[in-house]
Amino acid sequence: MSDFTSNFWSIYIAGITILSVIACLVLLWISGKTKAMTDSDNTTGHVWDGDLREMNNPLPRWWVGLFIITCLFALVYLYLYPGLGSYQGSLKWSQTGQFDTEVERGNEQVAPIYAAFAGKSTDALAKDPQAMAIGDRLFMNNCAQCHGSDARGSKGFPNLTDNNWTWGGTPAQIHETIAKGRTGSMPPMGAAVGSSDDVRNVANYVMSLSGGPHDSVRANLGKAKFVACAACHGQDGKGNQALGAPDLTRGIFVYGPAVEAHVTDMVMNGRTGVMPAWDAKFTPEQLNVLTAYVWGKGGGVAGAHAAAPVAPSAQSDDAASVTVDGGVVKFFFATGKADVASGADKALADVVAGVQAGKKAVVSGYVDSTGNAAQNAELAKQRAFAVRDQLKALGVAEDKIELKAPENIEAGAGRQARRVEVSLV
Repeated sequence: MSDFTSNFWSIYIAGITILSVIACLVLLWISGKTKAMTDSDNTTGHVWDGDLREMNNPLPRWWVGLFIITCLFALVYLYLYPGLGSYQGSLKWSQTGQFDTEVERGNEQVAPIYAAFAGKSTDALAKDPQAMAIGDRLFMNNCAQCHGSDARGSKGFPNLTDNNWTWGGTPAQIHETIAKGRTGSMPPMGAAVGSSDDVRNVANYVMSLSGGPHDSVRANLGKAKFVACAACHGQDGKGNQALGAPDLTRGIFVYGPAVEAHVTDMVMNGRTGVMPAWDAKFTPEQLNVLTAYVWGKGGGVAGAHAAAPVAPSAQSDDAASVTVDGGVVKFFFATGKADVASGADKALADVVAGVQAGKKAVVSGYVDSTGNAAQNAELAKQRAFAVRDQLKALGVAEDKIELKAPENIEAGAGRQARRVEVSLV
């Protein structure tokens, strides 16, 4: 970039614009004053097809008048509005200014609606149907393009419904992320780690931290080389929220599945992700409602102004979990939630291998026969989709996944009615 700035182009554009308008006026004046040589019959002497003769009539006055008015309008417009290089116009109008004015007018119109939410805590807003309906619209219009309409994210964009938060998932941390934005940068570490073989070893060690499929020999060799990564992720690999370094022991990778090729590419080439800041677009009240909506999607971590934590006894009985029984992977979900338990990658390793060998993964859900049937069916569907997305994240093609309709479970089945099974056929 140049060390100095110049207004040459601004002056050049302004000069060319004004000279063009003046040139049009001069051309009109010359055409009205100049008389071409003509014959006695007011023709130029040009004849076509024996009968068509070119006359030397002046321009119609109404046409000349409109041309002059157009030129004068252009001069007035260029005086009032931007158009002459960097000149802003006497009215100081701009597209940005008009946008800001319209946004301010819109915020004034909806201010009485948001006034009803003033002073409410995050958990109170999350339980308010009207606030959540508004939060849903804010999310769909501004956030769903990246995080998806179901907030489960996609490659490069985090899942907001799980409890894996790189920058923290308390209401205050979510609010700061939305308002100020985040920039996550994983620098290329290939040179720091060593040879390409060393990078593969470190990748296998990283996968071993979460119990995912890995080469144990390479993992042992990569442990010593992991010191290059420990500055951000910590010696134990549990990450650092202050630095935006993710917890590697969970096996959740935003940019792809926890497989050697992907992790090796991450270590070698790095990644940079940007979450834009939204405080300039949203009012403080809108930010609070959107924070509560995201926090209330199920992945938010309890904190200040959040709901009271669940008692340990109830939490352990209702917590999400994953088990493998006779080759069938069983996902159990917390009441009313569709969050997949940690350790899913390890549990699904045999399923992924089976699909790669030519089999198909069948996802079967179960639903409680008591209560609201529509709500139960929707929740069962969301749980099945969550498991499907986990398989897709591990590299399983969608056409290799079969979703079966949920089966009813009799009342009193408890957590058995809150499960999804994955098997191979």
